[in-house]
Amino acid sequence: MDYSLEHLKGRSFYVPGRVNLGIYVMEEGTCFIDSGADESSGRALYRLLEREGFSLKTIINTHSNADHVGGNEYLQKKTDCSIITTEKEGFITSFPEMEPLLLWSAFPFKDLRNKFLQARPSRVTSHCSNHGPIENTPLESFPLPGHFIDMIGVRTPDDVCYIADSLFSREIIGKYRLIFTYDVAAALKTLDFLSGLEASFFVPCHAPVTSDIGDLVKVNRDALLKTGEDIVQGCCSEPLSREDILAHLCRLYQLELNPTQYVLNLATISAHLSFLADNGKLEPFAAEGRLFWRKK
Repeated sequence: MDYSLEHLKGRSFYVPGRVNLGIYVMEEGTCFIDSGADESSGRALYRLLEREGFSLKTIINTHSNADHVGGNEYLQKKTDCSIITTEKEGFITSFPEMEPLLLWSAFPFKDLRNKFLQARPSRVTSHCSNHGPIENTPLESFPLPGHFIDMIGVRTPDDVCYIADSLFSREIIGKYRLIFTYDVAAALKTLDFLSGLEASFFVPCHAPVTSDIGDLVKVNRDALLKTGEDIVQGCCSEPLSREDILAHLCRLYQLELNPTQYVLNLATISAHLSFLADNGKLEPFAAEGRLFWRKK
């Protein structure tokens, strides 16, 4: 694997890939915004540093999902760079076994202890707020809740915004339909925030770089709301369990799931059920040793 460096504006760059990564070049050293999926990502980023003559000073992790922190360990071992996260995301970055545990709600079976859900642990050196200046850098964080526990975006002095997993491409939404969401209400607020955010460039991790995210915000909002509508519709004729709802959507969307996709999508269904219950659309009830959901 080899990464290329794409210039955006001033000292702001990005590395295109399955996960778009940010780079801001400071006089005292380079700052990465996320580090990719695994050690191979870290190795590719280290080769990029050597080719460009950069020295790595710090990694800012937008959130702790494995595909964003997977290169941390290798890069920190090679460069002794600092790693900055929000406090809540930093806990999982330091103890990445918590991510599959969170998704499975118990110690995960072997198929879930994989690099897609569980990165190698890295040493978080300091925490940043989810809004405001990031210490020892000219960068600022801003909150992007909804996708994960305390996800942030990063703005550079060049007016470039790295917006993590707050938006997904039309192609990804069309292919996977169920986009991982931790908190639906927070995700909708983030989309409202993004619709009014201005920048010279936006760098989503899973969509093309653009100077205008208006259409993409709408695509993501429509997809999020459509999932909720399909869940409510599925519960109209008879009460369904959470697993029944996932199976219903898989039939509706023609999806086949492996164990990793299953737990990610089941968590997404859970987030929607919480939102729909809190907004009076569905209500839970227990019967026959199962938790069911029905239209209220």
